[in-house]
Amino acid sequence: MIIVLMLSGTVWAQHVNYNDSTITITGKVRDTSRSVGFYNMVIVNKSTSKGVFGDYAGNFSITLKKSDTLGIAVRGYKTIYVSYRDSVYRSSYSPIFYIQELSYIGEEVVVVPLKTLEELKAERAAIEKRVVPSVTVANAIQSPITALYVAFSKREKTKRLVAEMEYKDSQDAIVREILRIYIHNDIIYLSQDDFDEFILFLNINPDYLRTATDYELVTYIKARFEQFQSIKQGGY
Repeated sequence: MIIVLMLSGTVWAQHVNYNDSTITITGKVRDTSRSVGFYNMVIVNKSTSKGVFGDYAGNFSITLKKSDTLGIAVRGYKTIYVSYRDSVYRSSYSPIFYIQELSYIGEEVVVVPLKTLEELKAERAAIEKRVVPSVTVANAIQSPITALYVAFSKREKTKRLVAEMEYKDSQDAIVREILRIYIHNDIIYLSQDDFDEFILFLNINPDYLRTATDYELVTYIKARFEQFQSIKQGGY
């Protein structure tokens, strides 16, 4: 604001700075899309870090300097900031503020319940490789053409390769479930990034995986885990 003074025929202009003056904001906060109540609205003066709570209807009143910045925060909504520094000075303001809900785009999370050791014991015992025909003396004598086909056909070789991969995958899946139980019970600790590396390091024998008792298995895996940790930390 500029105040003009007349002194002895001379005109003097004096600029008045109101930024340090106190103002009162009596505001209302509204949702941009629907009518809701705000039970957790906080109005904060960023300059002093002090604030007040609004009421359920979205009303509030706060006194601050004209140069201060006001933050309006409601859980689940975007925080908005307001300053009256460049506004025409008034001792009080009665604005309406419209706030917008936050939008969340999260990755899909699949929660897989832990199996029991009894369930896994049954699965361990049932691990079997899918049977794929192989060349033997008997079938070579009985059907030489079939024996040659099994021995040299790319399709049959692929079947055997797939069977091996399925067999290995079923072992790894069971070991992974066992490790999840051990981690849940604080027997070992593995980060998600170390899972595959540790399973490869275990290189557990399929027959042992099938027939070992729970005690034998936990003792073996715990010992191997300690070796794995030592190597990861640069030990021997």
